Amino acid sequence: MAAQRILAAAAIVVVACLCVWPVRAAPKGAEVDEFPGFGGELPSKHYAGYISVGHEQQKRHLYYYFATSERDPTVDPVVVWINGGPACSGFSAFIHSIGPFKIEVSQIHVNDDPRVTKNPYSWTKMASLLLVDSPAGVGYSYADNEDDYATNDTSRVVDLYDFLSKWFAEYSEFLSNPFYIAGCSYSGVLVPVIAHEIQRRNEEGGRVKINLKGYSLCNPALDVDIENNALVPYAYKMGLISEELFQSLVTTCNGKYWNNTSPSCLEDLNHFYLQIKGINMEHILCPPCRYKMGITQETMEYDSGKIFKRFFETSKHGVECQNSELALEKLFDTKLGREKLHAKQKVSRPWKRCPKDIRYTRDILTLTEYHLNLTSKGYRVFLYSGDHALLVPYSSTLEWLKQLKYKEIEKWHPWFVENQIAGYSIRYENNILFATIKGAGHVPSDYLPFETFIAYQRWIDGADSL
Repeated sequence: MAAQRILAAAAIVVVACLCVWPVRAAPKGAEVDEFPGFGGELPSKHYAGYISVGHEQQKRHLYYYFATSERDPTVDPVVVWINGGPACSGFSAFIHSIGPFKIEVSQIHVNDDPRVTKNPYSWTKMASLLLVDSPAGVGYSYADNEDDYATNDTSRVVDLYDFLSKWFAEYSEFLSNPFYIAGCSYSGVLVPVIAHEIQRRNEEGGRVKINLKGYSLCNPALDVDIENNALVPYAYKMGLISEELFQSLVTTCNGKYWNNTSPSCLEDLNHFYLQIKGINMEHILCPPCRYKMGITQETMEYDSGKIFKRFFETSKHGVECQNSELALEKLFDTKLGREKLHAKQKVSRPWKRCPKDIRYTRDILTLTEYHLNLTSKGYRVFLYSGDHALLVPYSSTLEWLKQLKYKEIEKWHPWFVENQIAGYSIRYENNILFATIKGAGHVPSDYLPFETFIAYQRWIDGADSL
């Protein structure tokens, strides 16, 4: 099977090399010639820069990185990636998840200069990929006023629509390409609202008409009540809590496992959290990193994003301890790295993937009305989940889907990659496709990039089912 994967990846690369097309126009000086830590030729045309949003007295400068499709950028979809967090760098997904590069797995020591290599499962093999650091303050994005480092969902959607309309004005040659919005986790709160805003502005005759076709979300936040109530039943199904505790929780909490003031429920919930205290919320099979072993600066949680690669790597320090956040900072927060990536040098903030000083408020608690509006107008939706994530478990997405009251066109069934079950899927009316990625955790492409790549490629290339 490993040989088959290598051949498949090689075939993709060969096709990509034969089909690279130049971008017809781009802002002057936007093209990226070199990527930090990578010594070879870039696999396609890359561009980077800033789009300023807001008004003259209160500007926010959002950094973007744009990698054109390695297949045919003149017709392939453009996918914008919105990160969760709620305040994490979208650009970090370029090397941490779905982009053309990945950090070499041998680079595990804090004293090493990180190197990157090509990612055979980059989404740029099927689409042009636009990543944005949002809100201002994360990654390379910044604001002119400190007050702008306090924000919320509503303000962020306004900024992101402003960003997209201005970006397409600068890269107008891509306006006719199919456009999709993608994200994971907390971006489930943002993506459908942005899609709704694009749809509304298109109908009203906004400054640009974006060719929106649909959106995708993995392990998404969709409804604050459903998300939080899903943890207890999922933990029980996965054998993380006892039958006795679960039955007691059912009785004392009456199905409401969060924001409950009942003393008996709170007592049971306290026992619940004690029992799952050592569980990695992003992947229940991953142990937390428990040791300081010379390769991390401090005790930290396991970097779950690389589990399946590292379980089979050998290291005298142990595979569960690597500070990937530090590796990203060493790549991006240097004078040379900023020069190569067209990032501002003279801003007071260092590069951080998820800076802790962003003051963020969730003010959109349920997304049902946005999804109903968009799906009723024919937009395509792909919802997928790693089935081993306790953080926003797949069962919460299935429970939320019931709220839409859409008919199941294809009921729960396995889907396959190379004759192996890669997960399970349901197809609903109104162009909604749901799938699990078997064995993956939160953000499935971090754990099983090949299977996630195949699923996404099938969907974005027009398949109704996996």
